[in-house]
Amino acid sequence: MMKNKKFLYTTGQFAKLNGINKRTLHYYDEIGLFSPEFKEENGYRYYTCFQTVQLELIVTLRKIGLSIEEIIRYQHSPSGASFTELIAEKKQFIDKSIQELLNTKTFLEQKSNKLSLSLTAKDGEIEIITLPEQRILLSNPITGAYDDDDFAVAGEFSLHLKSIFGLYDNFGSRILANQILNGNYHDYDCFFAYGREDIEIYDTVRPAGTYLRSFCIGGWDKLETVYRNLVEFAGKNQMELFGYAYEEGLNEMSLQHRDDYITMITVGCKRG
Repeated sequence: MMKNKKFLYTTGQFAKLNGINKRTLHYYDEIGLFSPEFKEENGYRYYTCFQTVQLELIVTLRKIGLSIEEIIRYQHSPSGASFTELIAEKKQFIDKSIQELLNTKTFLEQKSNKLSLSLTAKDGEIEIITLPEQRILLSNPITGAYDDDDFAVAGEFSLHLKSIFGLYDNFGSRILANQILNGNYHDYDCFFAYGREDIEIYDTVRPAGTYLRSFCIGGWDKLETVYRNLVEFAGKNQMELFGYAYEEGLNEMSLQHRDDYITMITVGCKRG
């Protein structure tokens, strides 16, 4: 005998209550995965509120990659042991998925931050900034000629970063401040990339302190002028360049024309 309909839900009501498509409930019923508690001879189906928990479990198991066949097999002999066995192999999948989502979030935040910075960049403008300590990863040495050897190093470095972080923002080039002071604007040291606080893999640390920052809008041939201006700016303000200068692109994701490319240069400085 059917219970009081006051405590039952039609397919439409139950679908709305659980945020699921009505057709999905019909399909689950047809394949024997999840059926209404009561069915009348006229074809009306009724679910109970207690079935919500069962449906939530099915939806969750589907989200973590279990097939309908696997879930049906479990339902034929449900127990704590069989449930543990069912999800054991999926735990690794869940952990991997969570890490991939976190890596994706970090990647998108890095891109968003750089693009936001590029919107305010002014060609040749120089500012004095204070930066916190930053972990740095380094490639093998490069010549700065950006020839086949340098591109081979770039490829190896990219694979290295992906093996550590999964997704990673673009990396930049590093040059000694002494090379800039001596007019050797193309004698780069290596490629560099920023490390992360949650991953204990890095090669060195960019120290906290005062830095000069400038932007170059256009081709790399304009970088020499920017470096000359940085040296001149430091001299006028009784400052001395030291450590390294770090070059990084800001707008690869939104670049339409090569002449719109924005390079940010950050170099350590101190009072002379």
